[in-house]
Formats: sequence, C-alpha cells, structure tokens
Amino acid sequence: MRKKVTALILAAGKSKRTKTSKPKVLLELAGRPLIFHIIDNLKSLFFVDEIVVVLGHRKDLVEEAIKREFKGVRFVYQNRLNGTAKAVETARKLVKKDSVLVLCADTPLITRSTLRKFINFFFKSKADCAIITALFKERSDLGRVLRDEKGKIKAIVEKVDIKSISGEEVNSGIYCFNKKALFRNIGKIKANKRKKEFFLTDIIGIFYRQNLKVEGFCVEDATEVLGINTQKNLSLAQKIINRRLINQLMDRGVTIVDPDTTFVSFDTKIGRDTIVYPFTFIEKNVIIGSNCVVGPFAHIRAKSKIEEGAKVGNFTEVNRSILKKNVKMKHFSYVGDTRVGENTNIGAGTIVANYDGKRKHHTIIGREAFIGSGTVIVAPSEIGNNAVTGAGSVVTRPVKSNTVVVGVPAKFLKKRKQK
Repeated sequence: MRKKVTALILAAGKSKRTKTSKPKVLLELAGRPLIFHIIDNLKSLFFVDEIVVVLGHRKDLVEEAIKREFKGVRFVYQNRLNGTAKAVETARKLVKKDSVLVLCADTPLITRSTLRKFINFFFKSKADCAIITALFKERSDLGRVLRDEKGKIKAIVEKVDIKSISGEEVNSGIYCFNKKALFRNIGKIKANKRKKEFFLTDIIGIFYRQNLKVEGFCVEDATEVLGINTQKNLSLAQKIINRRLINQLMDRGVTIVDPDTTFVSFDTKIGRDTIVYPFTFIEKNVIIGSNCVVGPFAHIRAKSKIEEGAKVGNFTEVNRSILKKNVKMKHFSYVGDTRVGENTNIGAGTIVANYDGKRKHHTIIGREAFIGSGTVIVAPSEIGNNAVTGAGSVVTRPVKSNTVVVGVPAKFLKKRKQK
C-alpha cells in the first residue's frame, strides 16, 4: 500500500500588507479564492489522506467559505498569532498519519504535478524532512536556503534576518515531515528576536544539528512558489495563472489571438475551433461551445453559456444568459438573465433591461428572431419565434411569434411570414 500524508494548510495570519478588509486567503485568483487552489490540488492527490486547515484571523469567515465548497476538511484554531511553528504545533492532535505535508494558504501557484512528485520524492528519499526550493534570478523576500560544504541543507534564514537576495536558492514554505521528528523538535524553536514569532523554518537548523536527514526538492519553474503577500504579488500571480489556463485552452484547439489581453477563469470551458479576440474577459462558470467567435472587447460574465456557432462581437456583455446555436450578437449589446433561441440575430445597441432597481428579471427570446438595432427589452419579457422588433423599439409587453413590433412602447405592426 502506498504511503499517505496528512496535509496541513497554514491559513491563520492577518497579512496586513494586502491592505484588504477580507482575509487574504479568500482573495480571488482567476475567479477562485487563494486557499481553494491549494485544496483543489490536495483533493486530487492519492497521497493526501486528510486535510487540516489552521485558522486564526477571521476564522469563522474562512471556515464557512471552505465548508461550502469542500467536504471532509478539518479545522484547528491558532488563537494567538505568534508564528508558523506555533500554527503547526496547534494541529498536533489532528495529524493522524506518520507523515505531514505543510503548506501555506497563500501559495496558490504550486501545481498538483509538483506536489505529487515532491511527496513521492520525500518517501523515496526516506528523509526526516523535505523542502520544496527554487532558484530565483531576480530579488526575492523568501527565506534563503543555506547548505554546508557537502551540499546538505543546514538552515533557512528568514527574510527578516537578511536583505532581499538575488540568484539564490529560496524556501517555498512547503515541507514534508516525519511526524515524530517534527513534533519531537518543534517545541525547541525559540522566538525570533526581531519579530517575536516562532518560525517553522528554524526547525531545519535543529534537524541539521541532530544529523537528521533534510532533502531539498528544487522546482524547475520558480513562479510556482510565489507567495501572495501584497496586491502586486496578487497581480503577478493573476498573470501567471491566466497564461497557464489560456495555454490549456490553446492545447485543446481554441484560438486565442492575443493571450496577453485575454482573461479567463479557473473553470472556463471553450470548445475546439472557437476564436477569442483580444480584450475579452471571461468570468467563472462560463461555457462556450465550438466554432464560436468571441470579442474583441467582449465580457462574458458568470453563469453564461454560448452554444456552438454563436458569435459575440465588439463591446458586448453576456450576463447569466444562454445564447443557443448560431446566435449573432456582434455589436454594442447587453443581455442579462436572458435565453436567446437558435439562429436569432441581436442587432447593434440592443439592451435587455433586466434590473428594475430592486430585482433581476428574466427574458426569453425565441429562435430565428430579429432584434432591431437599438432595441430595449424591459424584463421580464418574452419575444416569440421568428419575431421582429423595429430599430429603436422599447419592448414592454410580450411579442408573439411571427409578428413585427415597432415604436416606443413597441406595438404590433404586421404579421411576419413563417420560416
């Protein structure tokens, strides 16, 4: 039977440097809270048998968010926020496996592939501790990994004790420990003189002095270990993960004309042979079919679905709506809370007014309808199959199938020949 680990996520800190009122670990990255990226990866790994989250700052809010999304995650509380070593020590009783994987909740760029390889490396090396490290060409405020003349890791120097470094091996803050060795020694860590906190990194020096085996696992892509401590860090992480997601889409046959100006979310689904033009924003829970055209300057908001062959063009917004096959909505239009039938044309400047100031309302537009330029559809509304609205119409009442309406408010003009 393959060995397994208890995964321990440290999520107790305040992180004053992000300057936000909400907990840092709930800040969104590609439409998903930072800590969710970590939990997603852990849930996908056979090596991980249980997940424990250490909470502190605004613990109720963080715990509630996690419980809504995930089952089986356990929690422990660090009432006094006095360092990562004390956070780990708080979780001692909940660590059931003989090995423990320790991660920080603010390192969402670490991939499941790297974590899988790392845990496997830990077991194969039979180390008492393994650390994910990275080589940074640019300056970094991550802790520096120190090695002795034989290449053995002997210590980690935290950023509070050194100036920012360049071209050095740095600590990711992700570890695998033999549980007995960890908890036998964690109480020996002393408070840092400057920060007055107990740093987990200090245990590496303790292990070294006891001749316990400490191994480093250096990642090829240093961006995986970037932590989110400031808004600038978050912005950089957004660029990195956005490019990853776009690369995945392109690998599946989606044409992204300019990846640098196209923005997608963690669960964006786009079919083969669809073309996405620049300055397009696609939010979470969006599905776009094959052979579609989206953008430029399009905003596809959450819970929208665009089916095969549809075209959504310049300066358009689709919000919580379904556009069925071959719908054309090419210019300066907004549809919200709307279902648009197959082969319907949405003319330039069309607006579905779905909000009355208090509530959102739904609209249904039938198949093969023609919505004239500048039409305003006041929701709730229903426009029938093969119906036409004249340019500049304001639709305040249901429009029957096979009819033409014009005016403000829109009124019946004539019948339309059935297709």
